[in-house]
Amino acid sequence: MRATTRERDVPLEGWSPVEFWRRRPETALAIAVGAMAVAGLVLRLVELAERPFHHDESIDAWYSWRFLEDTYEGYDPVYHGPLRFYLTAAVFWVFGESHTTARMVAVLAGVGMIVLPWFLRRSLGPVVTLCASAVLAFSPIALYMTRLGREDALTAFITLAMMVVVVRFLDRPRLLLPALFAFLLAAGFAVKETTFIVVFIFGGFLLALMGEQAVRQAYPADSEVNPGAEPGGAEPGGAAGWSWMLPIGLVPMGIAFGVSAYYNAEVFVTLGVYGVLMVMVVLMLASPREIWDLPVVRAARGVPGWGWVLAAAVFLFFFALWFTVFFANSEGFMDGFTEGITYWRGEQDTNRGSEPWHYYLYTIPLYEYLVCILAVIGTLHVFRNPTFVGKFMVWTAVASWFSYSWASERFPWLALHILVPMSFLAGYGVQVLWRVRKKMLMPAVWVVLAGLVATTLFFAWRTNYVNQRDPRELLTQVHTTDDYLDTVERIEALNVYSKSIGEGPVTVAVDNAISVPNLWYFRGYEGLRWTDSASAQNVSADFVLALAGSNIAGIAPDLADHQTTRLPLRDWWAPQFESYHDGWFSGWGNWLVDREVWNEATLGSTDFDLSVSPRALDLEARMGAAG
Repeated sequence: MRATTRERDVPLEGWSPVEFWRRRPETALAIAVGAMAVAGLVLRLVELAERPFHHDESIDAWYSWRFLEDTYEGYDPVYHGPLRFYLTAAVFWVFGESHTTARMVAVLAGVGMIVLPWFLRRSLGPVVTLCASAVLAFSPIALYMTRLGREDALTAFITLAMMVVVVRFLDRPRLLLPALFAFLLAAGFAVKETTFIVVFIFGGFLLALMGEQAVRQAYPADSEVNPGAEPGGAEPGGAAGWSWMLPIGLVPMGIAFGVSAYYNAEVFVTLGVYGVLMVMVVLMLASPREIWDLPVVRAARGVPGWGWVLAAAVFLFFFALWFTVFFANSEGFMDGFTEGITYWRGEQDTNRGSEPWHYYLYTIPLYEYLVCILAVIGTLHVFRNPTFVGKFMVWTAVASWFSYSWASERFPWLALHILVPMSFLAGYGVQVLWRVRKKMLMPAVWVVLAGLVATTLFFAWRTNYVNQRDPRELLTQVHTTDDYLDTVERIEALNVYSKSIGEGPVTVAVDNAISVPNLWYFRGYEGLRWTDSASAQNVSADFVLALAGSNIAGIAPDLADHQTTRLPLRDWWAPQFESYHDGWFSGWGNWLVDREVWNEATLGSTDFDLSVSPRALDLEARMGAAG
């Protein structure tokens, strides 16, 4: 299973990069991955604060600020787990609160993902390791989602870290690896409820692997020895493995989802039926004594009992620590187990976003066409030359694509969770092409590949630095506008001037209906008051921000002398994939070239009315005259 060779301690005479790689492969690989991590960090920091805060970003930043101000009340499943609030608050405490630091947890998680493939280098080999790191560093989706201050970057990092621990443990069991996995699992639940999907994917794989190993033990003549297997590891190996692993894993899944569809069962019933069926399959294939001798079980037995007790204690301790707000709210412990599940179950019926089941079949290939092509090649390679880590990546990629398409909420940021395992399969694809690089026509293939790399990098640049707030980007779809950001900056500048000349703060009244993103932008603002435009309370202010179409007539007496302008708060695009059939190639071609949408009626905005008092207008005139 080890893919690297021992470095040779000989002088590097006639030094060249190729020679250095040949003689110091592990050092060269570390330098390459480290360089990509540094480049990835720089790319994520460039213009990080320039983009207005997305709706969800502002909520995350505001809750983090509240925790720092000791006003955070505890876990609310609507806004997912609390761990990222603690981490962002720690960044605020060290570096100060700003639009940049509010996104730093996502940035650091993205950089961490670039580095993590390094820890699987002996299982993957240098080519797959480098390519996986490159995809996670520079691809359009990975770059965009790790510059976005949501929880998904941190969730993806934790999931990838768990994947690393699983592979390392089954390769060579270590005493503390179960405890590390337990820590990561608790962290995953404390960040986002999609960790249930991760548990479903990992658990399904291990049960299918156990079933395959049971068949291989019963019928050893149908198996092949994997020359890469470690003597003490759990590597299944063997090209025949897929012929058993696929039906063992997929038939119960088909039955579970078929029964679920027939009875219109909820998501957790479906997962439960699948789990029970998988366990039944394993029990039918092997007796309890035979199960005890399966390689996967032997790997688990390699850790003494107290090591598993330690893992359970680690999970419970950190789960309680984070969900109880560091033991300040004892009810949070049970809420972490129950409220998240209850909320997630309810959201499956809501289908927020109203995107079709094939949403990711559009979104991911349009940005990651190169990764998709290479991943298909890599998957075919793994089918022909299966290894444990290869099977794990194929299973995780396919199961992630299926699970996130099946779950009713489909949003662009969830595409990151599908991309992570695909990055490794793309690496296998590059490895295949590299091995046949001297064959006829391969120079033409490499030219095409170079062109695809160049266009992918172009789209990554355009999406992240040119169109980063444009809703016509499928990775954006809805975003806070520059008009709103200009309004905030206008108020802040006038407030500084007003206080500098001794006239006190500029007062601001914000409609509760547009509390987001104002909660973040006006956090701790001295002259802020919240208003309900329907009841016309607390409206008299220098600046009034109210949802367009709200009861402006009811507050007209307070705003009679104000200058009112209607501005967009959030721009959005509803692509309506289900109804898009005409002009298929030309429509997508126009979108790829200049982001021209195929139906202008699907573009829209949520607007707000900005009312400015005579006092504020006078202050602005004086500020302008003062230069």
